[in-house]
Amino acid sequence: MKVTTRKGEPWITVPKLEPLDEPTGLQSLKDEVVRRRGVLDLLDVLKNADFLTGFTGEFSCVAA
Repeated sequence: MKVTTRKGEPWITVPKLEPLDEPTGLQSLKDEVVRRRGVLDLLDVLKNADFLTGFTGEFSCVAA
């Protein structure tokens, strides 16, 4: 991270990071999830998680 100025104002620049290597065994884990559950739709996962935990009740509406 480097702090410089831009148009007379403080400006923080962050260098681009190199991509990380995939952890050992991650592909095996992905393959096993697909084998057991198939391809999961993120919306279905969130709906089921909300059904089990009710986490969306913690959100508030900005219009309220």
